[in-house]
Amino acid sequence: MWFPEIKHFCPRTPIILVGCQLDLRYADLDTVNRARSPLVKSIKATDILAPEKGHEIAKELGIPYYETSIVAQFGIKDVFDNSIRAALIARRHLQFWKSHLKKVQRPLLQAPFLPPKPPPTVLTVPDPPLVAGEGPASLFSTPLCADVMFILHDGDRIFAHKVYLATCCSKFYELFSLNLTEESWADGEKEEDYRGEGRESQKHGKEQAVRMKGLEVDKQRGECSVQQLPHTSLPSSKSDEMLRLVGHEGAMHVALKPGARGKLLSQWGRGFVTIHLEYVEDPVTGKDRGMSVVTMNELIQKGPLQAVLEYLYTGCLDARKDHLMQVAIIAEILEVFDLRMMVANVLNKESFMNREITKAFHVRRANRIKEFLLKGTFSDVVFEMEDGSIAAHKPLLISSCDWMSAMFRGSFMESYINKVPFPDSSLSCLRVVLEFLYTGQLVLSHQVDAVELLVLADRLCLPRLVALTEQFTVEDLLRMSVQGTDIDGFVLQYLEKAQRTRCTLPSSAGHRCGT
Repeated sequence: MWFPEIKHFCPRTPIILVGCQLDLRYADLDTVNRARSPLVKSIKATDILAPEKGHEIAKELGIPYYETSIVAQFGIKDVFDNSIRAALIARRHLQFWKSHLKKVQRPLLQAPFLPPKPPPTVLTVPDPPLVAGEGPASLFSTPLCADVMFILHDGDRIFAHKVYLATCCSKFYELFSLNLTEESWADGEKEEDYRGEGRESQKHGKEQAVRMKGLEVDKQRGECSVQQLPHTSLPSSKSDEMLRLVGHEGAMHVALKPGARGKLLSQWGRGFVTIHLEYVEDPVTGKDRGMSVVTMNELIQKGPLQAVLEYLYTGCLDARKDHLMQVAIIAEILEVFDLRMMVANVLNKESFMNREITKAFHVRRANRIKEFLLKGTFSDVVFEMEDGSIAAHKPLLISSCDWMSAMFRGSFMESYINKVPFPDSSLSCLRVVLEFLYTGQLVLSHQVDAVELLVLADRLCLPRLVALTEQFTVEDLLRMSVQGTDIDGFVLQYLEKAQRTRCTLPSSAGHRCGT
């Protein structure tokens, strides 16, 4: 625009074309516009010229071109030095300067601007979401896919899941590990009157009171306290109540279907009568389902047993319950010693100590669940992939993944079959996903394709797993970069895979690594 006028009025004046505010080409324009005065026109992306455009204009006019940025401190010295060169060369036509300016160079080319590294991408890992109300506690109250039924002395039924009970209680693990398929009961044992069970329970009643070590209620002070009483029994008010509970001489009539297979448990453990396999109507779906039916004697009451089972599901104890003494008794019978200790702390008004017990409970269960996943213990579904199969547990999947919950609780075929095809996924990726759903932790090795894992996690609607996988991959690339490894090839591989699978990882990885 100004070039013709300058050439007309200043024909011998050298001209240099300068592009200013180079930093805006790489800046966040929204942030820049917010910092500017509201009276100033906002900067748009279309207002910023590309470097090729500046070079084209300079070439057309036959003048040198430079770009500058005060913010980035780039190109300022180049402009002044080359302006001086252009001015001195323009004076060569004068006789006085002709001999002195022979060695002055023409304006030099500017070195390219190296854009600053973008700020590190913040990978936000979301908190574990609530699974549509299908957590362990709600799964216990609404026992979908239950595989255990407890029948109490008064006929009440409680449904539960083997995997939750066996991972937290060694007694249940031993119970469900019994081989019930070797032989049937004899005909004379199909219907038996267990009158001796009450006497056997009464025989061990005092031993139980001694082993409780303690759950003593000091009624004179009007408060509960727990004391270590290795050679004493419970106070008369509580111990007499317990003895009446276990000393009841009523008969328990057990009727088994012909051909049922099981075992008598009266000599195996206190509180248990029998265990057998049977098809039972599912309390949620109404369809017949194979379950382990465990018959309990009069020592086990419904309310306290539900409290113990709920603890095995959640790791938490409701201190507001009125029957904490009975809960402790049943916890002792079932060898859930950490729950007995928590009850003791509550009665001693030392509930703050239960936090460490709960923490240790979850760590111990996570390790046991990993073992169950590895060995397929008590599994009730098998996922079949092209490169193999893996056994899993529907209750754990339902309580940790909405996608799995919808598949197993609805009217889909997968809700009632034992083998579920799982196409477009590898065995190693699905194993990582299952371990994440079971424990909430990501254990990722270099043998697992991160992009494939991202695709599977996105397919199962697991944003937390997606974020953790991205974080792991980016940190791994950064660690390799710090060690001096050329990571450009790895990033390009991620970019190529992501272009085919439309993943979000490589953009984050590329920005974080400055590529």
